[in-house]
Amino acid sequence: MKLKLKMGRKQIAALVIAVLVVFALLVNRAGGGGTDDEPAAGTLDNGAVRACDDFAAGSSRARSETTRLALADKVTASATESDNDAVRARAMELGRNADEGNAAWRTSSNALTQACEDAGWRAP
Repeated sequence: MKLKLKMGRKQIAALVIAVLVVFALLVNRAGGGGTDDEPAAGTLDNGAVRACDDFAAGSSRARSETTRLALADKVTASATESDNDAVRARAMELGRNADEGNAAWRTSSNALTQACEDAGWRAP
């Protein structure tokens, strides 16, 4: 018994689209995950190490808005040289919250430190 499957152009186009959607979903999941709110940990490259080290070196002295903004600028400059999305995103968040008060600064500081540690960084 032979089974003949005859498909028209519409069925072939639908099948191709379905295969492409499944492929895109698989590639997205295999890419390390992460969303805009929670980027994947990424790798610890030189830019990420500098950003994390810069932050660790200056965070204890960053008590005023001026010092927080200066530190955030330095950390963000280092983070922009990194391919680590999580560290870059958290450094940008740190800059946005540098003049938003102590609670926002602490939250952003903790998030950046966590992103650094998730990537494999350890405080010097």
